[in-house]
Amino acid sequence: MTPTRDTHATGRRRPRLGRWFTPRGSRTFVLGICVAVGGISGSIRGAMDGTGILEVAGLLGLGILGVALTIRCVVLYAREK
Repeated sequence: MTPTRDTHATGRRRPRLGRWFTPRGSRTFVLGICVAVGGISGSIRGAMDGTGILEVAGLLGLGILGVALTIRCVVLYAREK
């Protein structure tokens, strides 16, 4: 008997891509810290060197995004425990 289109395989071969973007694991926490440190220090360095305001604002925005991602990971971890 041939399987119909409605039947699915019992197991998945690859994890879902959305799983990589949810702030639940230690990878996301480390990524948030790296982005925060890189963005904030890059914006400070850019301001000291006298680069354009858009570059400094963009790097500062990345730093703020990294801080928000890190805080989100800590809050989710605290809720789980």
